Amino acid sequence: MRLATTLRADHLRQYSLSEYESVDIEIGPKVAADMHADGHVSVAPSLAPGFHTIKAKHKVGVLRYGGVELRIVPKVAVSRLLYLASYSHDSSAWEELDTLLGAADDPLSALAHALAYHGEAALRPTPIQGYVTHEEAERRLRGRVLFDRQLSRRAGIQLPIELRYDEYEVNVVENRVLKTAFGLVERHTPDPALSRRLAHLRFRLDGVEPWPTGMSVPAFHFTRLNDRYRASLALARLIVEQGSLEFPDRTQRGSAFLFNMNHVFEKYVEAELRRALESRGGRVVGQRQTFLDEADTVAMKPDVTWWSGDHCLAVIDAKYKRATSDDFPNADAYQMLAYCTRLGLRRGVLVYADLGDTIHDSTTIRNAGVEIVTTALDISGSIDDLRANVTALAKVVTAPAS
Repeated sequence: MRLATTLRADHLRQYSLSEYESVDIEIGPKVAADMHADGHVSVAPSLAPGFHTIKAKHKVGVLRYGGVELRIVPKVAVSRLLYLASYSHDSSAWEELDTLLGAADDPLSALAHALAYHGEAALRPTPIQGYVTHEEAERRLRGRVLFDRQLSRRAGIQLPIELRYDEYEVNVVENRVLKTAFGLVERHTPDPALSRRLAHLRFRLDGVEPWPTGMSVPAFHFTRLNDRYRASLALARLIVEQGSLEFPDRTQRGSAFLFNMNHVFEKYVEAELRRALESRGGRVVGQRQTFLDEADTVAMKPDVTWWSGDHCLAVIDAKYKRATSDDFPNADAYQMLAYCTRLGLRRGVLVYADLGDTIHDSTTIRNAGVEIVTTALDISGSIDDLRANVTALAKVVTAPAS
């Protein structure tokens, strides 16, 4: 157990611990109950009166309840965490950012730094513009008249006219997504200087309509005109969609800014295996639902499957957990056996994040003829190391069953 605590100027007691570690802190019963109810960490009474044992799980970031702030530090460098969470095939900008973030261990501040850094590069010298399609009723004729809508809505009335037209403007999707991301992080970063930088970027997008928080962001086609937006949009997508990231408005009792490392690892493995395996043919699908039973009542969603037409070539499940957890390896093996049985495969691959534990190489299931391969993926090294590790993982996936 590691305990590091400081008293901030705003009288907030700040505790720091690593993921999966524990800390004993003095908190009241209501704060302890709120923490326990939200479920981001586990909470249990300590032997010392008035103290509770807080154990971090698979989420890293910042939690605030009452006068207590918990900073859960990831095992990998924060710059690596941001790279994994907002994975992009173009890693040159992230290699430059490694130096900028240095030894930062606060994911919220690091995310604000990264977003400000890449946002400034994206909007330099001016925000991009593009054609945006509008469908509106106007009194001035332009573009294309929507006759069906005009007749259904305004039968017998000539004005206004239902129109569809394109306008060359700054209100393109790229700018809308960035504006929302700037605003969200600006409100929650504790650093006033960073907050001002993000506010300045948001003001530069004056007149741009923010993208709705939580709504999926479409895939972008990058050209020489918008390529400078690539890294900032990778971060902005993470912030706006909030798939691996939880913001303060996601909890009713305290405030949370947390990365779900389970989701971060799963999505990264899926994206990298898609790149590595589809170069050999076929298609890679993430979270494809199928059913174990003939009545279609027992649903299952493997993390990654590789297909050639309707034939499944491989199944992979990504696990971000300690090898000392209760469901390692039994429950994971049962799950993979079910996947292989349903998909007609003699081999399945369990990929664990390398958290310093010993991972067994493989096991063959009795009376089933199914081999379950277990392997660890080291995500703590450089970006070049990550590429090499994923290349090695792809070889494991494509190896024939023994």
